[in-house]
Amino acid sequence: MVKQGKDIVFTLDIGTRTVIGLVIEYRDDLYRIIDSEVVEHEERAMLDGQIHNVNQVARQVKLVKERLEERLGIILERVAIAAAGRALRTVDYDNIVEFDGKKTITAEDVQALEFSAVQKAQTQLASSGNAGDLARDYHFVAYSVREYILDGMNIGSLEGQRGHKIEAKIIATFLPRIVVDSLLTVVSEADLEVDYLTLEPIAVSSVVIPKDMYNFNLALVDIGAGTSDIAITKGGSMIAYAMVPVAGDEITESLAEHYLLDYNTGEKLKRSLIQGGEMTVRNILSQEITIPAEEAVESIRPVVQSLASQIAESILMQNKKEPQAVMCVGGGSLTPGLLEEIASVLGLPAERVGVKDYSDIKNIAGSVDAVSKSQVNTPIGIAISSHKDKRKTSFLNIEVNGVNYQLLTLDRPTVADALLAAEIDFRKLRGIPGMGLTCTVNGELKTIKGSLGTPGKVLLNGSEVEDLERIISSRDKIVFEPGEEGHDARGVISDVLPELSSVQILINGERVNLDAFIYQNGLQVTEDAVLEDGAEIKYYQLETVRDVVASFYKKDPTLLRNEYISYKVNGRDYYYPAEGILVLSDGLPLDLDLPVEECKGLEIIESSNKDLTINKLLNSELKDSIRIEFNGSRLEIPTSNKIYCNKKIVDKEYRIKDGDEIKYSLSPLTINKVFDFISYKITPFNENYSLTINGKEAGLEEQVVEGDKIELSFGKRLGYKG
Repeated sequence: MVKQGKDIVFTLDIGTRTVIGLVIEYRDDLYRIIDSEVVEHEERAMLDGQIHNVNQVARQVKLVKERLEERLGIILERVAIAAAGRALRTVDYDNIVEFDGKKTITAEDVQALEFSAVQKAQTQLASSGNAGDLARDYHFVAYSVREYILDGMNIGSLEGQRGHKIEAKIIATFLPRIVVDSLLTVVSEADLEVDYLTLEPIAVSSVVIPKDMYNFNLALVDIGAGTSDIAITKGGSMIAYAMVPVAGDEITESLAEHYLLDYNTGEKLKRSLIQGGEMTVRNILSQEITIPAEEAVESIRPVVQSLASQIAESILMQNKKEPQAVMCVGGGSLTPGLLEEIASVLGLPAERVGVKDYSDIKNIAGSVDAVSKSQVNTPIGIAISSHKDKRKTSFLNIEVNGVNYQLLTLDRPTVADALLAAEIDFRKLRGIPGMGLTCTVNGELKTIKGSLGTPGKVLLNGSEVEDLERIISSRDKIVFEPGEEGHDARGVISDVLPELSSVQILINGERVNLDAFIYQNGLQVTEDAVLEDGAEIKYYQLETVRDVVASFYKKDPTLLRNEYISYKVNGRDYYYPAEGILVLSDGLPLDLDLPVEECKGLEIIESSNKDLTINKLLNSELKDSIRIEFNGSRLEIPTSNKIYCNKKIVDKEYRIKDGDEIKYSLSPLTINKVFDFISYKITPFNENYSLTINGKEAGLEEQVVEGDKIELSFGKRLGYKG
């Protein structure tokens, strides 16, 4: 067997109901069909143009390929295919290229112009509306040029012309990736490589409507089993593509439901309707029934009307008005009454809607007998487009890390394209560095770097490559070995701090040892605390009194205020903290920013109460009464005090203010006053008595203090000398 030559085109029309394979040879400006093969799917492996069972469809494709190879003695390696427009999305894009001066336009210039337009259309699709990540979920399939413009003038072809500005208006078509990927997988499973991929309506229109007919406003409708694909021409160009997700299967299902038939029997009945007469079939109840064609046609009329209405509405949506004529191809176009219904909905004369078969196509020789002539337009269109199209996309079967991928690219494919198709992160080739740690230390940015990791490598067919732009070929094997990731940075507080010193100092008479203090995100920490990423670190060396006091109380030094009120008591100066604490040295308030080495020791007064009253100040000295014991009885004797503030008498609840001068005196309590309080009288005639305080002889004018014990007895008077 010989290999497939460059002028031998193998094309497959993988439809919802059938797989049609054609082998066409191009010679002497003639496309000759040298063989064909048609098989039907054993089961409903495809629905509405979407492959649902890859293995079953691949099996039928392989069967077509093997039968053709056996008969022709040719090894078929490359195939041209087309995708049905299921969930089709189109993007119109105008691209302009300007040159420095006038030049002759080359084929490369035109290709660069068109390919750039496709790439920009894909970007536009990805950013449109709320369609999600369309760049990843949708696959570019094909494009057609609506018109060329040279220096502002419409022109049929740019190549060979001279000018300084060229423009191409294109229609780029995109299908859901699942649609295209399943089609490519089927081809790969059949041991074939995709040489050409296009959209079915683009392929059909290329042969059914020659470019010299683009001035007509025509609608081409390819009615298959699962989908009806639409292409529209007007004003010298192809202006739109669309798809309706209904076609011949809806007719089959209507017949099967109406007459209780299985799907295959319903399909046979549908195909027989065009011949008229009647057909005897067996229903699902094993009953033999005879169905007249006229009766069956009448039963499907509502479904035919619905299909015609949806096709016509799609045409009107794309064309904005009824076209001049509608050309129908595909097996579904033979459905009785369908063309008339399309004409009726569009408001066209019946003769303006017709079926086009391949026998009218120029430069085609040969025949395909297993299917109707209208069904052969699609595979012929695919074959001729593949042979003529200079704007081919590249399809490669490649292997990346043991997994097969079908790579599609407009440019010459590279190692980078293959890695992108395999969704490999290029950054892993370098060995992603570990994450670093950053923080600010007293406002200065500090960084601890993660480790760099080790680089990976890429092997192409066993040899290491460094240039990811290296051109690749089909069946190449690529191995990607990622680099090892570096370790994330770790650290402790001391890693970002200078060497910190400690201080020894007397505080309230006690010698204490204080370390410099550190804050991480507002919380005090030690030098061995774990460093947090993005942390704000503040540290304070113990250089000033402020630093020492802050360290002692574990407070933020910036929050300390050594504020106080000063006052005098009986001529002596005193100080009281206005907020929390007051720092003194040698009895005087200190400037907190004084260098700590200038202080021998600190006295710190603490207070939780901002208000200082006379009562609080002189609590231990000012008493309303004292307790004594007289002849064994306990007595509480009231006292009297005089308190002056700024020369005015005040009570004990007076709140001391800054600058107040306080004076107070205590009225002495004598034994006479005690006797007056208890109404005990000693007359001058009663000299025969004995009087002691705490066991010591005393006179009536002796002063009494808290807790004294007074004893009085009569008899021989003691020899007291007052």
